[in-house]
Amino acid sequence: MRVVIYLSLYLLSALPVWADGPAPKVDADQITVSGVSSGAFMAQQLHVAYSDIFSGMGSVAGGPFFCAQNMAPDQIDTIKQQCMLGLGADLTAATYIAKAKALSVEGKIAPLENLKDDRVFIFNSQNDQVINPLLGNASRLFYKTFMETDAIKAWSYIPSYGPLYPVAHGMPTTKSRYDRYQNFSDRATPCAPSNAQQYPWFPNPLVRGNDPWIYHCNFGFLPGYDLGKDILWHLYGEVKTTKTFKDANLYKFDQLPFVENVTTPQELNDHGIGTTGYAYVPDGCTDGKKSCKTHVALHGCQQFPEWQFTGKASSAKAGEKVTFGESFYKYVYNDLAESNDIILIYPQAHNIGTEESDPNPYGCWAFWAFSEDERETYYTRDGREMKMIAEMVRALKSQRLHLSPIPTN
Repeated sequence: MRVVIYLSLYLLSALPVWADGPAPKVDADQITVSGVSSGAFMAQQLHVAYSDIFSGMGSVAGGPFFCAQNMAPDQIDTIKQQCMLGLGADLTAATYIAKAKALSVEGKIAPLENLKDDRVFIFNSQNDQVINPLLGNASRLFYKTFMETDAIKAWSYIPSYGPLYPVAHGMPTTKSRYDRYQNFSDRATPCAPSNAQQYPWFPNPLVRGNDPWIYHCNFGFLPGYDLGKDILWHLYGEVKTTKTFKDANLYKFDQLPFVENVTTPQELNDHGIGTTGYAYVPDGCTDGKKSCKTHVALHGCQQFPEWQFTGKASSAKAGEKVTFGESFYKYVYNDLAESNDIILIYPQAHNIGTEESDPNPYGCWAFWAFSEDERETYYTRDGREMKMIAEMVRALKSQRLHLSPIPTN
């Protein structure tokens, strides 16, 4: 019997070390969230509803908390007009402020007093052709009610490039890998609107925006612009760009355990949620000895890994069927994470259907109700996606988030 026990212990000790990922230690006072487009709407919802978890928020090309105002799922055309084009939206933010105050009193979101010491970064380009930039100003007015003015940074253009440099809807980066999605006209003004194969309902097909809503914003001698760096700098203080990310520090995790009353991956997808989330744990945080900052980064519509699009004419991917894949969770923030010991969590949404009439054909985050039973909850602590992301963060804090290595080819 003793020989069997010794042999068993030997075999366990011989298991490969990559069988489980790290269990990093989280600084509970430095957990923040940001998002792009629908992810920006969701980031604002999360920050307001869970200000007991998140101490700061970054919004890129999004709009204010409670923008869709409990509208039914079949009112999607009105939701688009209101929360994308700005038609019918309350640009004074008074409606959204009043709703947040009422929800706080009812205990459906965290106390709004939590926001007073937080930090917020809002970027809504004046050249955004998908989200009316005035919705970004509504977000600024919303936060101004609850926060110190100097804690809010709101930009309508890239200051270092000036107001005449056009920046379209999406995430500016320094990554030249996104040049492959740009056509010839984009190379003159690479962050400008273009003829992407996006949103067939959009009124002018010539100004729909680049694929895949992430840009290499360089121009002439300008090397590119990293909006993510400015977001993290405002949320955390000075950040460095001295290192590059390591594939070995990128992990995946199962999202199913974080969603109530859902038992299969298909059910998860049917609710607009992906089966797999991702995380980046830099070298400085893998051993769990130091408390690390944590940032939750939310992709936008058409930016979940399974999304496919057709490469634009005259681009390096012209006519090709391209899968979005790892573009967001691997290349946007991870250099900054490695350089500054910041843990990154990348939750993933999923499409519901593929037709314009379907609840969520582009895999957006729920800044409106995907189903009738979510109309009163999607923006509160009881929202399905809201609770899921909050629970992921709690699991990471308590070292219960099971991170698995991603196999490399």
